[in-house]
Amino acid sequence: MKLLNSVKAASFRKSKSKKGSKQEDSIGQSESTSTQTHAAASSSATDYDLGGAAVASASAHGSRSEDASSRDFQKQESRGADGDPRNVRKESALRPLQLGSFNFSTSYAFPSLFSEASSMLNFSLLIYTLSELRELARNGVLSDPTKSLRILQMPLPIETAFNIIEAEADMLQEILNDGKHGATLSALRCVLKAQKLKKEDEAKKQEDKVAAIAKDSKENQSLFSGWVDSWNGCLAGGFSFDEIFCGGDLGSVDNGNKHATESEKDNIESSMIYIIEDSRCNEELVYAIGVNPIEERISVVFRGSVTKLDFMTEANIDMIHVPEPSVSTRNSMIGIHQGFYEYLFSSKRGKPSKYDEVMGHVQKLFRQDPNRLRHYKLYLTGHGLGGAIATLFGYYCASSGSKHQLPLPITIVSVASPRVGNLAFARSFTELESRASLRHLRIANHKDPVTLRPVFSSQRALPLGMKNFSPLGYLLTKSSDNIDNIEDNELFHHTGMKMKLRNEIPPTTSQRCEMSYSGENILSRGLLTRSISHFDDKEDLESVTEELKRSLFNKSTAALAQDYAMVSYHYGEAYAERLPLVETDVSGLSLNQLYQEKACQVNR
Repeated sequence: MKLLNSVKAASFRKSKSKKGSKQEDSIGQSESTSTQTHAAASSSATDYDLGGAAVASASAHGSRSEDASSRDFQKQESRGADGDPRNVRKESALRPLQLGSFNFSTSYAFPSLFSEASSMLNFSLLIYTLSELRELARNGVLSDPTKSLRILQMPLPIETAFNIIEAEADMLQEILNDGKHGATLSALRCVLKAQKLKKEDEAKKQEDKVAAIAKDSKENQSLFSGWVDSWNGCLAGGFSFDEIFCGGDLGSVDNGNKHATESEKDNIESSMIYIIEDSRCNEELVYAIGVNPIEERISVVFRGSVTKLDFMTEANIDMIHVPEPSVSTRNSMIGIHQGFYEYLFSSKRGKPSKYDEVMGHVQKLFRQDPNRLRHYKLYLTGHGLGGAIATLFGYYCASSGSKHQLPLPITIVSVASPRVGNLAFARSFTELESRASLRHLRIANHKDPVTLRPVFSSQRALPLGMKNFSPLGYLLTKSSDNIDNIEDNELFHHTGMKMKLRNEIPPTTSQRCEMSYSGENILSRGLLTRSISHFDDKEDLESVTEELKRSLFNKSTAALAQDYAMVSYHYGEAYAERLPLVETDVSGLSLNQLYQEKACQVNR
């Protein structure tokens, strides 16, 4: 069987490589002019690692002077959501803030902060493995097709998906362990480890339950023996048999309702995945939608960067300027990362945009059951690129919540997300949070390089020599540029409540987890200054930049990727390892409580 798996894996890799080359040609022909600028950014439709040749390319092009970099910078042409994207002017002076009280009081029982973080992290990593396994199934590369083909049928119970992944784990790891699928392989390992821990936990609970039953049985037996010993006394006192065993205090013995309630909860229809859109997984945005009847939520997950198009999307850091959707006037403009915006809102071949497509599925799932509209909430998540798309989708969804008739607030839990928009976008985002229309938990590892970019917009084309591009490689060319020459509306800003995860406890505090609100400066100052010192991740940005520069100076490019430790901080395994370490730090906290403490207090 192992030999057969190796043959299948080798055959699939070869066919996928040929398929990737053809897809590159078709992608290059169909993309817009702005995307063609970055057409040489990568060389295959596979999941790139963050280092390797990407950093080597950065070495070749990262030594340019700041003056040369500034000369390359050109002001971004304005774009709009409708009509010719170049016919909409940039935003004028920022309008006054219209803030609410950050009061998320509702009948909905939001989970704890740690529960929300862990469940969404797991979902954001699961989509990597699911889409890869479904691609294998469509190509006939499975160890056990009779059972594993179920992965293509919808709806798909979460437990069934996990069982199939476990059954096909050896095949998956063999195919993914080729040096080109770092993020997907890391996500797979997380899924397998989580399943192992879950089974161990279930086994422990079962052992405890059996032990408790045995203990109760022993105590009941002792009690029964006492009754028998006093049998004659009971009859002499005039008690009947029925009164002894069915009446009085004995009649109020626990009838098992408590256990029945727990059992009923376990027997509720398990979490189901109703939609997985990955039929064109190498050419389009990949997402999945699930329903959790226990937590009463509908969750949408967007896959992170895997393909050439994914990385080209991240690389396209031009700023697109569009009308702000949350205000009535069309004169208020916001700036959004062009790659993310076009990935979500562009329409090709007469098909609806991914935003409209996902929104249609979400509305249908909410309307299928009236109970969902009354009691369920919408959650959005994703890792890396997926987190950025989730942030953008959630912002637009909350801006037009009444139009789509979805229950508010919308909750975003982004993992390892880059920045999405400029100051005007961040201000508008903060307003939606203050009005209890939007909640955003942004999980970021300490020194994860992807979460530190982009710093500012640039229309400068990537050097044609950068044939293997990654966010990390581009970080060097962008993070050290002088922002004094950049307009305010071309600077990118983070949003939401940041949950910073450290691998070790820093000497200045007693906790691995740091919670901060990205909108604090907006609330306290109204405007952020031009200085990068006001970025909440300034320390990480400077540290990553300096370490990368030292690595480029001291090491050969061939060894750089393996030695550059911060690359691994972005992968799912690093997040899955760090999050459990902070459970005690955030015990008893909720996201709503943090908004009251860190946002509402500043606003007063």
